[in-house]
Amino acid sequence: MNYNIKGTEVAITPELRGYVEKKLEHAGKFLDGDSTALADVELDYSKVRDGDKYRAELTVSASGEVYRAEAWGTTMHAAIDASVGELVKELSRGKKKRIHLLRRGAGRVKDFVRGFRDRF
Repeated sequence: MNYNIKGTEVAITPELRGYVEKKLEHAGKFLDGDSTALADVELDYSKVRDGDKYRAELTVSASGEVYRAEAWGTTMHAAIDASVGELVKELSRGKKKRIHLLRRGAGRVKDFVRGFRDRF
């Protein structure tokens, strides 16, 4: 998986880059080894009245599908963890959908072959 990491008012340190890549490796398991997958990560800092807020937005493009997750947190690591959790749920849902469609299609092929076999 290829990564594009962008920070708005946040310095992208090697530690932060490594943390994001480590977390996205877990999400990459749902992509079935798609080497053309592209992950766009946008990290943002904003100062609000209650305190500092960090935002992590993840967008993964793979196999013609786009998966997106966004989360806010009190620390950058908390925001990354929450957004990766959302992304994993979305990727899991997409993988289950692909498997279901594949199995349903295989069932139709089996029914066709059974019907063809029973004729002769």
